[in-house]
Formats: sequence, C-alpha cells, structure tokens
Amino acid sequence: MSIIKSLQNYLEQYERMDMQPLTVKTDMTDAVASSYSVAPSGNGRISSDILGNRTYQNNYVFYAREAVSDEIDRQENYDFLEGFSEWLEEQNAEGNLPELPGRYRAEELRVSNIMLFDVNEDGTGLYQVQLQLKFIKERKAII
Repeated sequence: MSIIKSLQNYLEQYERMDMQPLTVKTDMTDAVASSYSVAPSGNGRISSDILGNRTYQNNYVFYAREAVSDEIDRQENYDFLEGFSEWLEEQNAEGNLPELPGRYRAEELRVSNIMLFDVNEDGTGLYQVQLQLKFIKERKAII
C-alpha cells in the first residue's frame, strides 16, 4: 500500500462521510457532485537524524466536487468542509494519524485553506482543502 492510499483510507473514516457516498479517488474527482479526491502537491525531506531516520513532508489537496447553484448548497458545503477540517485537527491532537506502510510512521497531519477553487457551468463547484502530512521513514535496523 502506498502513502497516498493510506491517506485516502484514513480520510474515508470521517464520520460525516457516511452522509455522502464516499470514495476518495486519486488526483481527480468525478464530474458529478459529491465526489472526492486527494492529489499530491509537493513533497520534500525536512531532516535526518544521526541514526539515519529521515523526516519528510508531503503536501496534498483534498478536492470535493459539490453542488453550488444556490446559497443553501454553498453553506452546507462549507459546513461539511469545516467539520472535516476540525475532525482532522482533533485526530492530529489525539495522535490518531494514518497508518502508513512499511517503515513509514506518521507524525502530524495539518489542514489549511478551505476554499471554493472552481465553478462549472453544470452547477457544480470544486472545493479544496490543503493537507500537510509529516512522517518519518525509519532506517532499517542493522544487526
């Protein structure tokens, strides 16, 4: 399993996702409302320690395609995304982070910038929430 797949599985655990038919796809949402995806948006190594463990940060964008044609839709979309962001912050504070594959261990998941990114003529809009996943790749033990 990849790091992005681990993140997708983790995001699908948000309790209000049950209200939405949810599968978190990769890179692109479906063309219809109530479709979600996660897309990588940059990464890099932050540090390494004397034991050879390396700390990385991967940046992602969580996209949500939702109906935006009227005020009630837009308010409900922000309620959903603000609740989603708050849930992520609570999970981070409690240390409930994605289970990453192999020698990777999640350290922190931060969330920022909830916004309407694009509006289509069909009455749907693409919202985005930026995510930053900080994790450690532990060096393989030498025996």
